[in-house]
Amino acid sequence: MSTSYYRLMEPFTSLRLEEGAGHDRLTVFEGHANCGTLTLSKGVGRRLAQCFIDDEENICPLRTHWGGTARGAVVTVNDASLPDDATVISEYGDVLTVKEVKARDGAHRKDGMPTELFGYEKMSHPSNT
Repeated sequence: MSTSYYRLMEPFTSLRLEEGAGHDRLTVFEGHANCGTLTLSKGVGRRLAQCFIDDEENICPLRTHWGGTARGAVVTVNDASLPDDATVISEYGDVLTVKEVKARDGAHRKDGMPTELFGYEKMSHPSNT
């Protein structure tokens, strides 16, 4: 089981997804300037974020998978040229920075279950066990 993360299509430089109790807000940045915020029904933000994925090259710059209970999450970087502040979008619509994905390396869930199967618990540091 793995999760793939994809880069944003040009000319977009960043997205910010805020999932609220009743609605989602998706803010889109072009050239690092805010070009608009969409207020959407709950759950639509992740689906819309996936529309900004650059799949022209069919390259997955980042991937995570479960390395077992001793290892935890494993992050594979397929494109080392991506800066840490670049936005990537998971195949499930999670909007993260490259730095946030890299920080998942070695992460464990408190209940010991695979992170790739059930998702990541909110953690501030990958050593959170």
